[in-house]
Amino acid sequence: MEKVVVLFSREGCHLCERAEDLVKSYFPECLVSDVDSDEESSRVYGTRVPVLVIEGKVVLDGVFEEEELAAIAQSITFQDRRH
Repeated sequence: MEKVVVLFSREGCHLCERAEDLVKSYFPECLVSDVDSDEESSRVYGTRVPVLVIEGKVVLDGVFEEEELAAIAQSITFQDRRH
C-alpha cells in the first residue's frame, strides 16, 4: 500500500532543495507543496520548512539527515510487509 508523502517547502530555501533531493530518492512519489501558496500550510509549517509529512504525521523538519530518512523509509517498508 502506497503512503501519502508530502514535503512542505519554500522557494529559495536551500535546506528545502536539499531535503527534496533526499526525500525523492527514498519516496519518488512524494508530493512537494510550497507553504507560501496556501495560507493554512504557511501558518502551520511556514517557520519549520522543510517539513516531511507521511500519512498526515510530521516525521521530519528542519535539517534532514540521510540516516534519519533511511530509517523512516525502512520502517515504513517493514510496516507494509507486516500487513
